[in-house]
Amino acid sequence: MKKLFLMAIAIITVTNVWGQNKFADPYMTDEQRPNGLKWLPDPPKLTGADFTYDFYYYQWGRDQREDKKVSEQALFDERAPLDSVYERILKIDLGKETAPEIYLLCERAVSDVHAANKEVKNVWQRTRPFAQFKEPSLKPWEDEEEASTFSYPSGHSSRGWIYAFVLSTVAPEFAEELFARARSYALNRVICGHHWKSDVDASLMLAAGIFAAIVCTDGYQQQLVKARAEYEQIRKGMTNVPKATIVQHPAGTPAYTINGTPATESSRGIIIQNGQKTLRK
Repeated sequence: MKKLFLMAIAIITVTNVWGQNKFADPYMTDEQRPNGLKWLPDPPKLTGADFTYDFYYYQWGRDQREDKKVSEQALFDERAPLDSVYERILKIDLGKETAPEIYLLCERAVSDVHAANKEVKNVWQRTRPFAQFKEPSLKPWEDEEEASTFSYPSGHSSRGWIYAFVLSTVAPEFAEELFARARSYALNRVICGHHWKSDVDASLMLAAGIFAAIVCTDGYQQQLVKARAEYEQIRKGMTNVPKATIVQHPAGTPAYTINGTPATESSRGIIIQNGQKTLRK
């Protein structure tokens, strides 16, 4: 019952971003954009030996749902805007209102990979895992609608990957964390039961190919200059604050982080104690 309640809350409180979002203008036209059908492998056939890979991961994903934290994260990734997925890594708000140049840089790339993904999906028209086995997915309330759409390659995953690629050109110091998050974001599609593992594998190949093409365009390079300048300005504003005074406090005095949560011995950064700011390094 508690799990169903959490799922219901997720539906009510999180917007279906991709259903409502109007994609930004892409960097490339349909004629300029590389065709994923030219380099993506064929999806495994149900009767082929390579399908055992997909079947193994389908069972793995289904087992993962038993972990409450894993299932909640998968549901979050299912609905959350991509800027909110990655902003914790860059430690800044990547929203349209707060970082418009970075947001536009990413969203235009998303438009390109979305168009490329749609072109491949319409050719292969692969059935989603939960629909293939006639079993409920992690979000059964949408299974009927999702069953009418196609699986290969994963659209969510390709968008997640290209967002990470683009952000790595803005903040290369976070590239490793961005790529790791993109991988977990993609695997959560397997955990949801909405994609085969080969779907998310193909999404990485598709996103990499599209990114390699758009990063060379004048439009991308011009927007990147604006995005980098914005990023540096935001970071400068975050660090341009008075230095905290390092002071000693009596043992047992309550201490709190800058977010208002109780501080522990391992807490670092600005700590508020006795009405004063202490910097822990």
